[in-house]
Amino acid sequence: MIDFEQFKTKAEVIKYLKATKDISCQTTAQAEKYLRAHLPKESYYQDKIIKHIRELIPSSFVWKAAAGPYSRQGIPDICAVVNGRYYGFEVKRPFIGVLSKIQERTILQIRAAGGKAYVVTYPDEVTRILQKEIGGTP
Repeated sequence: MIDFEQFKTKAEVIKYLKATKDISCQTTAQAEKYLRAHLPKESYYQDKIIKHIRELIPSSFVWKAAAGPYSRQGIPDICAVVNGRYYGFEVKRPFIGVLSKIQERTILQIRAAGGKAYVVTYPDEVTRILQKEIGGTP
């Protein structure tokens, strides 16, 4: 299995896939199709981030936002209260995840109301965001 975290950009991973002999990706379109089929689902990244926040700051209150017909659309996937501050983390798959318009608007509304909201993929991004909360420097 490929460790997709080693790549910084979509172009890097596409180049890698096209150069790898055991993967049949001769074109960019084939590489993008392979990427969509083989990247872990968003829930995989969500679970990693929830566990990471709980380990990083045990006093935090963290939950996965419920999605369904009776819930508000656009709420970030992961919500957390850390030291009295609200954080929303919209989790996207690397290289292919795209925010919807409602997600963009909701993030702006959260920020306007004084909360913090971010688009993330990996736990290390969350660590950087929460650095001030864990006693480090931002």
